[in-house]
Amino acid sequence: MSGVKSKNESGRSGPGRLRKILLLILSIPVFIFAVEIIFTIIPIDTYFQNRFFLVNRALDYPEVFKKDGLVFWRLRPSQNISSKFFEGKEYRINSCGLRGDEIADKSEKLRIIAIGNSCTFGWGIGEEQTYIHRLGDLINNDASMPDIEVINGGVPGYSTFQGRRFFISDIVPLKPDVVLIMFAWNDQWAAAGNIADKDQEMPPEIVLKIQNLFSRLKLYRLIKKLTLSVVEKPLEEQLVKDAPVYRVSIPDFYNNLEFIVQYCKREGITPILLTSPIPSLEKYYPPGKQSMMHIYHQYYNQQIHSLARSTGAGMVDLAREFNRYDDLFDDAVNDPIHFNARGHRVAAAEIYQVIKEQDILGSMDSRFKRQALGRAATQAYGRQK
Repeated sequence: MSGVKSKNESGRSGPGRLRKILLLILSIPVFIFAVEIIFTIIPIDTYFQNRFFLVNRALDYPEVFKKDGLVFWRLRPSQNISSKFFEGKEYRINSCGLRGDEIADKSEKLRIIAIGNSCTFGWGIGEEQTYIHRLGDLINNDASMPDIEVINGGVPGYSTFQGRRFFISDIVPLKPDVVLIMFAWNDQWAAAGNIADKDQEMPPEIVLKIQNLFSRLKLYRLIKKLTLSVVEKPLEEQLVKDAPVYRVSIPDFYNNLEFIVQYCKREGITPILLTSPIPSLEKYYPPGKQSMMHIYHQYYNQQIHSLARSTGAGMVDLAREFNRYDDLFDDAVNDPIHFNARGHRVAAAEIYQVIKEQDILGSMDSRFKRQALGRAATQAYGRQK
């Protein structure tokens, strides 16, 4: 009898154990859901700030960015973003993950795309105030110039290493006729963990997908913040001040830009290099102010001049033009990177002037019209057959 009893008890314990396991599994999403509701009602800062971009928790803002194995991060597509990261301002991101209107596969107009960092993206200003948008207005309102379409291909935080990859993966498929290229600030930034962009290793794709999925959970972000607060050293302890490592070295900066320029030339795309503006020491800072940041920024801009000379690529010296003004940066001391709406207006006007004076779009428009006529004739012949 005892054997039978033991067997019956064993039979009953099996379903009971299974029931407990199922309840435990079901309790996990219920717990997470409850915590998410609590964190929504009681806002908790779940972001761990670090000035290194590759480990910058600001770039972990899941409502803005997703991690990417090719370019480290990219903007999440198809949404209007209003985030603490963007200081409460709203930005419209299309299905291509770029700021602005949806982009058609084909265009009946010449297409100009600007690539770069947050300066091109238009940090802190309205979409219609960005220099690429204003440039489109200037050209399209000029009866002597062809109609164009402009696309903002700027992504906050991008260096030329990322820009080079992003250009091939995302910009070339959009079939640009002209590409405006402006980088520098993030290239000269301190490298995460003293490892340059080109030497950074991203986790496997499956890990990135899991991180992108869970990064939307406040509980996940809070655990991550607490963990990093314990294990990650402060910025000052990570920097090697005697021999700093930059995200992209000056020689690599030149090589990355040269790759983009030469690719454009081979594919019949017109590249136009833009130097990167920085607030003038004389106009924005106290007398006698010295700045290594300005010196290094000048080194990077010098590479742009050198590349334009060696390749014959077009160039617009925005840095020099900006030196004529004292009102293009709202807070040069705390943010010497992002120029204001008036700065974007000045940039657009200078680019427009160079394009017009050098008739960059003239011959291109003739070729474009010949191609369009050729396509129309082919289609008409096909219909007759």
